[in-house]
Amino acid sequence: MAVLPAGSNVYGADFPPSQFDQDWTTILNITTTTYVAGTPEVAVSMTAPSSGKVLVCMGCGIRNNAATTERAIVTYQIFEDSLNGAVFSAPLDDRGVKSCGIAVSQEYQYHGNMDLITGLTPGRSYYFQVVHLSLAGAGTVDIASRNIMVIPVP
Repeated sequence: MAVLPAGSNVYGADFPPSQFDQDWTTILNITTTTYVAGTPEVAVSMTAPSSGKVLVCMGCGIRNNAATTERAIVTYQIFEDSLNGAVFSAPLDDRGVKSCGIAVSQEYQYHGNMDLITGLTPGRSYYFQVVHLSLAGAGTVDIASRNIMVIPVP
């Protein structure tokens, strides 16, 4: 990992710009029990800074649309280079957003989460993709929005 001396100028390759993507398309009656990207896809590509660290902020609007205890999870996964590259980090439930799973129909609730991702190879490109699933596949959860922001960290 490259380390810059104190007082050094920081250039684009050391500290690339933040990346952001968002979509407000509603995805209704989710039944998939394995992680999938929505349509349209919400994703960003970023070159890792010299620190090998980025802050990932992800959020969504999510709800139960019926009186069930079904829950859904919206999270993200990371690939090396591009969507076709090797998986750097598979989707993790704990870094995502879950619907409440209470047995009442509810309005959309908007939640977010952020994580510090370390161990990236400086100068390498990474692809961050938002994905979702239904825990039971009951088709009673909906997503109203999805967003992701990746911020380089010194």
